[in-house]
Amino acid sequence: MRRVALRIVIFGPGRIGVAFARALARARCDVLGFVGRDPARAAAAVAAAGCGRVLAAADHVHAQAVVFAVGDDDLAGAIAAAAAAAPPRPCSLWLHTSGRHGLEVFDGLAGIRRGIVHPTTPVPAHSPGVEPLRGAPGVLVGDPRAQRLLRALCRRLGLVPFDGHGGNRALYHAACALAANGLTGLFAEAAAACAASGVVRGADAARLVEALMRGALQACGDRGSVDGLTGAVRRGDTATVAAHLCELRAHAPAAVPAYLATAHAALRLARAAGLSPMRADAVAAALDA
Repeated sequence: MRRVALRIVIFGPGRIGVAFARALARARCDVLGFVGRDPARAAAAVAAAGCGRVLAAADHVHAQAVVFAVGDDDLAGAIAAAAAAAPPRPCSLWLHTSGRHGLEVFDGLAGIRRGIVHPTTPVPAHSPGVEPLRGAPGVLVGDPRAQRLLRALCRRLGLVPFDGHGGNRALYHAACALAANGLTGLFAEAAAACAASGVVRGADAARLVEALMRGALQACGDRGSVDGLTGAVRRGDTATVAAHLCELRAHAPAAVPAYLATAHAALRLARAAGLSPMRADAVAAALDA
């Protein structure tokens, strides 16, 4: 007997929604299409994903899995609108992709299985041939009777499943934002400062910063952040730290807050790594001057 493909409706025609649709369609799921507030944007998502069609909110009754890939602040409203458009299909899986919210956003919906699949990877703008989800962690939370289907969906998305728990969702999401968006912001500031130095220019500055960041991340992954730390703060080179701040204030002032924040974090690691108290205190004084 031929297996019937899993039917899926996606609320949210943004980056996550399109990435999910592409991956699920490749895994031979039946992606029925997208529901969005703007039909033109939903049509663009259909074109970018290469599957499905523009749907109305009530069309979720035809799906076995309903995915809410909308912004954190829009999630509760999207779920309420879907439930108001039509009662949920009995035993269907309703899941969202938010790192901020838990299962409580589905409270009051009877007869469904509830779940979360949070892809912990940056998903850039739609780009043909790019598979941002493949090999990335997917943090799963769900009702006991939703676990099997959640793990099956995770595999079809190409994500590596991580078991999530109740915990502090806002703090967890802040950590994810610090890791991804914080790194992106830091990259922009570092590349701009490097280009302003005149030592390397244009695209070379960005490539240099990328290489440094990749190397630092690799070292942290291999040895941990304490043993992976290098540079002027780790050595206790107070005069160098002071010179950095002087030149940043003169030529790249937007980068000063990021430099101070990351240098203070590095100083805590340097103390843990064995930097002498005298040198560490001198670096702290330079940062606070």
